[in-house]
This record gives sequence, C-alpha cells and structure tokens, in this order.
Amino acid sequence: MDTQQTTMTMPPAHGQAVQHGSQIEQAYWHLRQQIIEGHLKPSEKLRIDFLRERYGFGASALREAMSRLVSDGLVESEAQRGFWVARIGPEEFRDITLARKAVEVEALRQSMQFGQLDWEERVVAARHSLERVETSMMEATAEVITRWEHQNRQFHMALISGCPSKWLLRFTVQLYDQSQRYRHRTILRRPIPRRGLSKEHTEIVEATLKRDIDRACAALSRHIDTTALAVEKAIFGPDAQTAAQAQPVRKKAPRVAS
Repeated sequence: MDTQQTTMTMPPAHGQAVQHGSQIEQAYWHLRQQIIEGHLKPSEKLRIDFLRERYGFGASALREAMSRLVSDGLVESEAQRGFWVARIGPEEFRDITLARKAVEVEALRQSMQFGQLDWEERVVAARHSLERVETSMMEATAEVITRWEHQNRQFHMALISGCPSKWLLRFTVQLYDQSQRYRHRTILRRPIPRRGLSKEHTEIVEATLKRDIDRACAALSRHIDTTALAVEKAIFGPDAQTAAQAQPVRKKAPRVAS
C-alpha cells in the first residue's frame, strides 16, 4: 500500500482570500466559508443577483460554484426553484456525527499504521500551533474564535494526514466541515484566556504519537461524541436528544429557522 501522504483539499486560512485560480474556484471557496461560518444561514435562498452584488462574482461563476457546493452537501437545489443553503436539524447532525466517527477514526487508525516521520512532524507542529493560538487568546471576539476554529481544523486534519486512503481523507474533510457548520451556531467555548490544549486533545496526541491505536481511536471517538452532544443541546435543546432516541435517521432533517 502506498504510504505517501494523500493530498487533502484544504480551505484558505482565515482572512486569506483565494488569489489564484478561476473565478469559479474563488466563488466556490468564498461561498463555502460563508456557509460554514454561518454568514449564509441554513435554508437561506441563494439568489444570484443578491450574491453578485454582495460578493462581486459573475453569475455563471456563482452557479457553477453552487453546483459544486451541492455535491459537498452544503447547498441544496431543485429544478425551477434554484439554490438555497442546506437546512439543519438534530437528526441530520446525529447522522453526520455517526458518519464522522466511522470515517475520521478509521483515518486516524490508518495514519498510525502507515504514517511515517513526516506525518509525526505534522502532528507535533499542529499541536504546537493550536496550543500557541489557545494561549494567545485574550478575549472571545469573533475574529479570535474563527482563528481558533481554523487552527483546530488544521489540528484534526494533521492527525489523519498519514492515512493512505484518499477517499477516507476526502470524506473526513467533508464531514468535518458539515459538523463545523453546526458548531458555528453555538457559543460553546472553554474559558479565555486558556492555559493550553484541552485534556481531550492532549490525550489524543499523546496516544497517537505512541502509536497506541486503541487508546487514540477511543479518545478521538469520545471527543467527537462529547462535542456533538454539547452542540446539539446548545442548538436544539435537551428535549431533542430525548425525543429522537431509538428513532431512525430520516433522509431530510426538518428546517430550522435561522
């Protein structure tokens, strides 16, 4: 099996515009970020004229970008009705969480099995960068939180970057971004200023670098679950968790007013 790092599609850093590529590519990344960060709200109609005026992209570039975002699951479309931001709901979020655990944990497992020294170096560097951002956070401004979210994403992607399966990596990125779209609707944050990495992140890194597969995978799975439960409670309330137990996941989640 090829153990070389598989290239992952990564968004530009927070505050960094896409300088190269076609206008379609620029429109795609910009709209993607606007949706994930909640500036374009769930179920919001995406009208071409409005988007042209707001973001300055051409109509054809916007249509092509939104078609790509449909494939990512961030935009929905219907013939003769156009495009709108994908809806959110508690059942959909649980489905995303279950899929994320299955895919991301397996990607971490394979990273520990096949990752080489350059993978370990990426994990150490990502841990250091996340810790540096955390200890520099003095107040919970939107700018500070968004910068932390970006670095947290880089940390999670570094952990699984030694996985040789391009499909596992691709699905991990897609599911992480779907999950992050929900996280951006909450105010769940540890106290600021911070003293360093959370206990959950520390345990994941320590077990990963020791190549303790069972411990690292269990720690990552718990971390995803713990975060998801807190996010779901913050958005939908505790009753949503109780009412949905033992119910199958539906294909479409109910619309949530933005």
